[in-house]
Amino acid sequence: MRNRIIMATVEEINLRGFKFTMSDLTKRLSISKSSLYEHFSSKDELIATIVDIVLNDFRKQEEKIYTSHLPITEKLKAALTITPETFEPFHNRVYDDLRLTYPNEWQKVTLFRQERMDRLANLLSENMKAGTIRHVHLGVLQQMIISTINDLISYRFLADHNMTYPDAVTAMLDVMIHGIMVKE
Repeated sequence: MRNRIIMATVEEINLRGFKFTMSDLTKRLSISKSSLYEHFSSKDELIATIVDIVLNDFRKQEEKIYTSHLPITEKLKAALTITPETFEPFHNRVYDDLRLTYPNEWQKVTLFRQERMDRLANLLSENMKAGTIRHVHLGVLQQMIISTINDLISYRFLADHNMTYPDAVTAMLDVMIHGIMVKE
């Protein structure tokens, strides 16, 4: 039942954002409020549980990527295109809604994003030292990736260019790795 509640909550979040009520959930699940509260004491607890599940899902996927023997370009692509395996991907507006409505949960997401960037920076640094990629200013490269990723997750950008998020990341990596100059 706990998993059913979590999955129904994800559907509600994608439908209504975080404006859904526990009554909306009970209707969706055809259960009583007391049944719902047996599993989750509050909407806040339910949201915190979902955020934790998603972040742990990402961590597990990243661990597989970073410990794999994939080439650096494939690791970058895989790491930057991770989507939750546990749930369908959230609509982009959900992230803004989470930031505004649940600041404590947003703080978890912010810290996790920093962890991800740190792992990515370590991967890039290791490959620079190994000579797999050329030496560049790591801070500038990180900022380019962060800024570009933030812009690429925009629904409007993706729709205007008829792209999926993984397509956009692949195009970004192509420019980042191969540059814009024609090889002579």
